[in-house]
Amino acid sequence: MGTPEEDEQPRPSDITVFGANCTLHGLSHIFLPGGVTIRRLLWASAFISSLSIFLYQVAGAVMEYYRYPHVTILDEMDSPVMYFPAITLCNYNSFRRSKMQRNDLFWMAGLLGVEQSDFDDFMAALGQPVDDSKFFPSKTFNMLEFVQRTSHSIEEMLLDCKYRGRDCGPENFTSV
Repeated sequence: MGTPEEDEQPRPSDITVFGANCTLHGLSHIFLPGGVTIRRLLWASAFISSLSIFLYQVAGAVMEYYRYPHVTILDEMDSPVMYFPAITLCNYNSFRRSKMQRNDLFWMAGLLGVEQSDFDDFMAALGQPVDDSKFFPSKTFNMLEFVQRTSHSIEEMLLDCKYRGRDCGPENFTSV
């Protein structure tokens, strides 16, 4: 045990301990053991002023965000020569099933979700022969060749095209 003098010293309050250990600038100068001093009042007013300005700016930014401001700028330029514009034509069907072969199905079954026991039904649905007695899968599979052979071509997808009063066709498009 200690002396009676040590026992009578008051423990610092929780806020004083927090202020002394806090890294928030200014709090360690405000919450000190002892009475109120002018230095603490000045630190407290500086801290509250800074906190108020910060919260005011944050509130302004949040209100501006929720107003959903937008700026639309339109620059119009006259040009005597217009080039064919960039157009993207996409087909959500990655490939034509009608162009698939049994070898493709053998290699791509996992990606297509087709079980090996369903190969014959799948090929029949595509209108292809189901006789697999003569089928031997290739040892390798070329994905690029598969995509080029089974993907949709611009010639089949482009039904009609006119640009600035002139007819256009597949030759005006570049496949990517």
